[in-house]
Amino acid sequence: MTATALPIVFFLMIFLCMASSLAFVVLMAIWLYKDSRLHGQDPVLWVLICIFASPIITLILYLAFGRKQTLLPCQSCQQPIPHTAQYCEHCGASNEQYGQPLPRRKMNGLLKGAIATGAVSILSVVFMFVALFAFAMNAGGGSQLTNSASVPIRGASVTVNSGWALMSTENHNEGVWNFNLNKSSNGYHLDSTFTLDDPDTRTLMADADCTGGPLLLNISQDGQLVESVDLSRAESQPVAIPLENCTAETVDLQLVNEGATDISGSIWVE
Repeated sequence: MTATALPIVFFLMIFLCMASSLAFVVLMAIWLYKDSRLHGQDPVLWVLICIFASPIITLILYLAFGRKQTLLPCQSCQQPIPHTAQYCEHCGASNEQYGQPLPRRKMNGLLKGAIATGAVSILSVVFMFVALFAFAMNAGGGSQLTNSASVPIRGASVTVNSGWALMSTENHNEGVWNFNLNKSSNGYHLDSTFTLDDPDTRTLMADADCTGGPLLLNISQDGQLVESVDLSRAESQPVAIPLENCTAETVDLQLVNEGATDISGSIWVE
């Protein structure tokens, strides 16, 4: 799932979840109203519980406590009367179904529809979490221009960060450092490292896209800053950064956000 498709998928899933949840509540309320009348219950009370409480909890409570008494239509006046009543309390006619077993009731269309829409709502929520997890595990840079790196970049062994970040993902695919960062507090950083073999021939390539800035790429060795480049102010992408000022040992990279948003990109060594 790409970063571009992710907002569209989530918008569709949120819409589907809201629509199916609303349909679930409406269908469940209608079914409760009709069925509670047939069982001598207050239909308005059950509908209000369904709307202002959880429909699932309401359904469980109703099936456990609300269906204790079954009403059947009088054969004479069609008014609902208890199945156990010998005479109709409305017209006085004899209850022809008195003493007979209750007719087997099938699940009607309203209850089936409510269950189906409820299942769709739950599945859409599950899909959103699965999609978010898959995106976080597989997200890469928005503009990766190389398939592999001659000097692979790897994740930093220890990263101490502060502040907050929204939808921050990164990976190291075939030695290329790919990252995405929607929004974060100022000073929030991503860290990686690599082992430099030949400073005179190697070049650090950074292809980053963002809104606003600054977005700083700090290059350090042994805790000392060697160079800092503002990727948000680069006139063209990718940015080529010579490594001639570094020595042939471990190089630490730190991508520091100082106000940029919608950050995506890739960094590698050629």
